[in-house]
Parts: sequence; C-alpha cells; structure tokens
Amino acid sequence: MSSLGLDVGGANLKFSLVEGKGEKGGMGGIIYFPIWKNADRLANRLAELNDTLEPEKVGVVITAELSDVFSSKSEGVKFVESSVLKAFPDSEVYFLSVDGVLSREANPPSDFAASNWVASVLFLAKTFEDFLFADMGSTTTDLIPVKGKILAAKTDYERLKRGELIYMGVLRTPVFHVLPHFTVPLVPEFFAITGDVFVVTGDIAADDYTCETPDGRGKEVKNCMQRLARQLCCDLEEIGEDFVTELAAEAKKAIIEKIANAMSGLASIHGLNTVVGCGIGEFILQHAAKTAGLDYISLREMYGERSHYFPAYAMARLVEEFEP
Repeated sequence: MSSLGLDVGGANLKFSLVEGKGEKGGMGGIIYFPIWKNADRLANRLAELNDTLEPEKVGVVITAELSDVFSSKSEGVKFVESSVLKAFPDSEVYFLSVDGVLSREANPPSDFAASNWVASVLFLAKTFEDFLFADMGSTTTDLIPVKGKILAAKTDYERLKRGELIYMGVLRTPVFHVLPHFTVPLVPEFFAITGDVFVVTGDIAADDYTCETPDGRGKEVKNCMQRLARQLCCDLEEIGEDFVTELAAEAKKAIIEKIANAMSGLASIHGLNTVVGCGIGEFILQHAAKTAGLDYISLREMYGERSHYFPAYAMARLVEEFEP
C-alpha cells in the first residue's frame, strides 16, 4: 500500500510518498509553485505526480486558500479539492480538517482551510506528550502548543492574535518587515527578502533560495547584497559589503528574537518546556528555543530531509494508517 501526503500551499507544493509502514523508501520534496501565477496548472502538476508515484491513497492538507488569486478562502479550498480529485481519479483521497477529521470531501470549506499544522501535530502526538510544535518554512512560522490535547486556535486570524502564527519565514518575507531600522529606516519597498539575508549570513546556499528574487536577478552572495543595499536606497558600492553583512546579521538576530519571544510566551502560558521543530528554518528555531530557555528536539535529526516537508510526510502516515 502506497500513500501520498500533499501539502498544497500558496507558494509551494510539498509531497511525501510512504510505502509499507512508512519508515523506509518513498519519495518526497518541495516544488516551488506560486499558485497566484499558476492556479490553472495545478491539476496538471498534481497529475504529473500521480503519473510518477501512482499512490493508492492520497491525504491532503491545504493552505493555498489565502492566495489572492481566489475571491475567498472557501473558493480556494474548493479549487484545490477539485484539482486534487481530478489529478488522482483512481486513488482513495482524503482531506484533513482543522478538527483533525479525515474526510472524502473538503466540506464545509472553512473547516479545511489552513490545516497543514494539524497533520504534523496529530502524527507527533503519538510520540510526544506535552510540547510546543514549531514549523518554520519559506513564508510563515507555526507555533502550536500541545498539552494532552491541541491547544491552538483553528483559524489563521485567531492564531495571529495569540502568537501561534508568525508571518515570517526564511525565504519570502520582505526585509523591511523583519528589520524596520538599521542606522536609517529601511524603505518599505519590495527590494529584498529573507532569502537574501540568509544567503549573505551563510545559512542557506543559492540552491536553497527556491523562490523568485525581488528583482529577477541571481541568487549568489553579491546579488543578495545588492538587493539588501537597495533596501537603504543605496548601491552596494556606496555602503560596502561589510556594512551589508552587518545588516544581514542584524536581520537574522531580529528574526530569532521575534520567534523566541513568541515561543517563550506560549511556553509560559501553557506550562511547556520543549520545542519540537521542523521546516527549512530549523536553524532559526534551534537558536530561538535556546534564547527562550527551552529544550529543543530536531525533527531533521529524526526524519532527515522529510522534516523540510513534514506536514506532507505526516499526512501520508495518517492516511496510511486510516481505516474508514
């Protein structure tokens, strides 16, 4: 029995195939797929996965519904649902609700919006008891308190209010949002993103910078420095590489502090001591947990590269074990 987990996001398609008990073999990865540009190609792109992987079961979580290509979140959920069903006509397809229920239909749509973190937490709750789940991706960071049960809110709006959703990631976040001031105010223009920051700090390679750059130019260190300099209305030659390197380091520090403060607040409210973390931003989560004085368990150490697309992997495991 082969089971495929899909995490259909606004910027990325994440997938994970498991076979047997899911511990060996299988395939997985992250496909950059900006749905605001390519919505009409979603079913075809998913069908290509079906042709390659031929899963018997498919489990789906959805976060793409917030994209402004859709007039509402409900429209987005139903669009993803129809695209998946079209792409996998011979598979047993399930959608996961924010209440943790697997269903053959994403109905009502509001129950299936922004549900990817649910898959991760349901799967991890079989191994861990009381923990703060953290998943830092290209765009956002989820912080989900678990103490006997899932304690997080069920909508993005409520999670934003409670500090359980931080709209900050390691690739796509505008730098002026992360660091409003560095000797002078950073201009609120889309000149540089966090992918530029972390190439300059050396935390990611150019190949890890999977999204588009703000100016459409390259992803090597000098390209990234030039974009960061422009955030101060400068050419790189005007302020120099050392100054831009300091700016990047300060932006990284600001991100760590933001995540650490959120972790500390949630851990204090719910009486938690341990962060269980995953995502391409684990290098930030580890620093943040240490800053917050919390223990840290790395899912990368436990699951390898699957930690980068953990909701998809967790979803594959959940549907693999599910018997209606």
